[in-house]
Amino acid sequence: MKNLIGLISDKPWIVVAAMTILFFVSLGRLIYQQSRRKKAFNMIKDMRNNRDLSKVYLRMDNGYGDFYDVSVSMDSEIWHRAVFSEDLLTPAILLPPGKYELKFFVKSRSGVSPYHSKKGAFYTEVIVEPFIDTMIVFDNDTLASWQEDYKEEN
Repeated sequence: MKNLIGLISDKPWIVVAAMTILFFVSLGRLIYQQSRRKKAFNMIKDMRNNRDLSKVYLRMDNGYGDFYDVSVSMDSEIWHRAVFSEDLLTPAILLPPGKYELKFFVKSRSGVSPYHSKKGAFYTEVIVEPFIDTMIVFDNDTLASWQEDYKEEN
């Protein structure tokens, strides 16, 4: 420890050089992560525009509330956070065709009030077909969930 303090007091430029090197290493890491993230978002955007991804909407039945911490798995072992669409009013999960298991938690309210209760984790199976949007409905009274065909409301 005395040797390190002696080295720094004799050559103070070493601290500046080490900090500069660490700054450029962290900057390079940040640029790499940002490019990977941008590439993934562009790939999702292209898949959505090509209609390769179907939308899975989430809806509460018999009550008020919303879904949070939604995860998707194909094999019930490895869970991935759900990727939501960019729609503001009715966001949906974007999934390619296949059979998935969905894990979610619910913040539910019995009426229009600020008080809510957290419930979960709930699991449901989702079958996504190409070019067909579906809906997962959660019943607040029975705590059951099921899949329905999505019908747009005008």
